[in-house]
Formats: sequence, C-alpha cells, structure tokens
Amino acid sequence: MLKDSVAIKGLVAAVLFLGVIVAAGCGGGGPLKSQNIPVTAVAQFTQLLPTVQRSATRVGDAQCGKCHATDHTSWLATKHASVHVDCESCHGPGSAHASAPTLLNILHGTDSTSSIVCAQCHNDINNDWSASKHAGIVEDPVNLGNNNCFRCHSGEFRANNIDSKISHGQTPAQVNTAIVALDTPTLQSYIPASHTSATCTNCHDPHANTNNLTSAGEQFYLRRATSSTDLSSDLPGAQATTYTTLNHICGSCHNNRGGNPSDAGLNANTTRPATHEGPEYNMLLGSGGAEDVAGPPVRRSTHAEAPDQCVQCHMPNSRHTFTVSLDSSCAPCHTPSDAASRESSVQGEVQNGLVALRTRLQNWAQTTFHDPAVWEYKTNIVAPSVIPDQNFVPIEVKRARHNYYFILLDRSLGVHNTPYTRYLLNYANTGLDAIGVSRSATRSLNRRQAIGILNEDIARVRASNGSLMNQ
Repeated sequence: MLKDSVAIKGLVAAVLFLGVIVAAGCGGGGPLKSQNIPVTAVAQFTQLLPTVQRSATRVGDAQCGKCHATDHTSWLATKHASVHVDCESCHGPGSAHASAPTLLNILHGTDSTSSIVCAQCHNDINNDWSASKHAGIVEDPVNLGNNNCFRCHSGEFRANNIDSKISHGQTPAQVNTAIVALDTPTLQSYIPASHTSATCTNCHDPHANTNNLTSAGEQFYLRRATSSTDLSSDLPGAQATTYTTLNHICGSCHNNRGGNPSDAGLNANTTRPATHEGPEYNMLLGSGGAEDVAGPPVRRSTHAEAPDQCVQCHMPNSRHTFTVSLDSSCAPCHTPSDAASRESSVQGEVQNGLVALRTRLQNWAQTTFHDPAVWEYKTNIVAPSVIPDQNFVPIEVKRARHNYYFILLDRSLGVHNTPYTRYLLNYANTGLDAIGVSRSATRSLNRRQAIGILNEDIARVRASNGSLMNQ
C-alpha cells in the first residue's frame, strides 16, 4: 500500500511538471527542433530530481545567476538562451534551492549528466544515441573502481571530473591531481551511478559556446576539436592524465592509451598487448605499430584529411548511432557502390592477412615450443599450455604479434588507414622471414570462420584487460 502511495505521488508530480513544461514549451521557449515533447522523457526527467525538488517552482535564470554568475554569463550567449532553454530546464525548478542552497535540493552531479536531461528537447538524437555502444558501460573496469578505467569507461565520471573541468580552463595536470586525490568512497560512489561510456555532456558543453566549430563553422558546443593530427598527448608510454585529455572529440577515448611499440616497450610488456582496445585515432594518423627505422612510405590515408575526420564517416547527418552508412558516410568522395566495393576488397585482404600472420606465429610456437598457443602474450595463453619465459621469444615475434593486435583492435580491418595497415602486416611478415618462419599456405577459411578466429583473440584481450565489452 505504501509503495502504491509513493508511486501515485511520483506520477502526480510527473504530470504536474509535464504540464508546466508543455505550457511553457521546451524549457520555456519551444523545442530546438520541431517535434513533440515525449511524455516519457519529461516523466523520466522528473524522476531524476531529488524528491524535495519535485514540488519546487521556477524562479528564473536571473535568480540562478546571482550565485552561478560565470555559467549564467556564458549561457546567455548560447542558442539555448535564445530559445529559453535555461538553468531550470536542465537542473529542475529552483525555488527550494534558492531558499536554502544545498546539493540535496537541486539536480546536479551524475544525474544532471544523464541523456534524459537532453532528451526533453533532443528526443530524436537521444533515440539514436540510445542504440549506440556509448549508451552502455564496460562493467568490469567500472566495478573495479579504478580511476584510470573510469576516465574512459564511465561517461558520468568523465563528465564530472574531466570534461567539464577542461572546458572551464583547468589543465590536464590539474585535472589529474584532483582525480588522484579522490578517496575510495567517492570513487565507489560512481559504480552505481555509471550507466554509459559516453553521454551528451562528454562531447557537448551545455553552458557555453566553444571554439571547437565543425569544418563548416557550425557551433555544437563541442568540448574538443573534430579534426587533429596531433598525437603529442598519446606518445609511447603516455599516462592517463594526458591521453584522456587529448584534444580530439573521438580520440580522447579512442586512442592507443600510451601503448609503446618500441623494442624496449615490447620486451618490457609481455603479459598483454601494449595496445589497449580502441586505437582508432592512432591508426587513422598512422602511428602506434611496430615499424622499421625508415618508417612507412605513406603514414596517413586520405581518410585522415577528411573534414571532421571521424565525424564525417561515423555521424552522417549528425546521426548519433555512430554507425557507418556507405550511402551517406562516404559521400561525396565515393558513390555507395564504389564505397562498398572498396570496403569489401580492403577488409577481405586485411582479414586474410591477419589470419595468415596468426598462422605463421602459431607455426613458430609449434616448432619452438611444441605448442601453437604460446606465440601469445602470457595472460592470453589458454591453460594447460606451458608459458615460456618471454626472454626466449625473439623480438621479431614480439613485433609481429604487436602489429597483429594493433590492426585487430582497430576493428576497421584496414578501412581507417589502408596504407599503414598494409605496411604493418608487411613489416611483421618480413621480420618472421628473417628468423626462418615459413610462409606455408593457410587453410581455406570462409569469412565467417576467419572473423570467428579474430573475434576469439579480441575476447582474450578483453579478458586479460579485465574489460569484457559487448562486441
């Protein structure tokens, strides 16, 4: 009976709040796009509010500006302000908070970073985002409560402790100092509060215009640049303090995490790949693989020169599923049929090249240790294989397996940077030639079988990283 009473009160509050919103328009001035305000989004927003706030009333943005002058001033220059999407549109009615300022009576922190806040107006975009992998978290690192893992795998942690602070002018060093200083209870509090790997406020600043315009000069409140060729924040051996603050809207998470492909780095790192899953930004710019002294003849493909880089291909027409559509993602450079043909050809070539390289590494392990599994990193070898001392693994094998995993974990099978991918495969095979590993013919595999083998290796890496993610 008590539960029913609480539920009814919550429903009444949601209906009353919905009435206020509908009467005033979205945020008091109408939706940013012509669309009906979904009842469910407003009801969900109401449920985000602290209980005491649900009976509060609006006080107006000028009242908020008395204490929050900096955010209020910057907000006045935004499109949000021009269409009357104000403080209370996102943080809830403020009468209780204005009377007695406390975090207990205003929407703040992790709840205020929820996509539900933005969905009140941007419902179509929210529906796209909800279907993307950004809408889910990587369970294992979050459960560990490790601040380094939280920086990329918990959108809520990142929004509060990195993204908003960078937007307010803090340096990477200042951000890192504050994160390291977080006590265990605070870190643990993010475990139940983490629901996404990237939410709206990780990419967009809701309070201010930014200098990070698109290539067409559009203002989308972006916290970071859409295009860059700067890898100085993710050099070999880089720490989380730098690569998680990299100035690229996608690359600040989708990078090599300081993986070190030098011989010294490969000899020091033998338990799991130096490449953390997701080195797309590095692959796009042609950096992160094991290379010879001369380096690749072509480091970057034309994809790195595309306006807005990742956004061009993964967000056609501002779609937030982040999936590629050959008809729109590849225009105007390619027709859909040309794009499909090129993609199929390159991915088939690289897929076969990876399987062939993997087979050569297995042959070396079988010949050397009478066990085809021990070409792998130590934690990737499935028991009961005898794990050899990694000092007995020649550097040519270590280079080859690094390039194998760097290409594999990029997941594009050559599309992001075909010249560099081909170079890394060739360099790996040339090194194996030098130590006498034969290029025996591989058994014939169909595409499904080959993808199955490659996905099993990805799964082992995820397990060794303690980060099993949905494929």
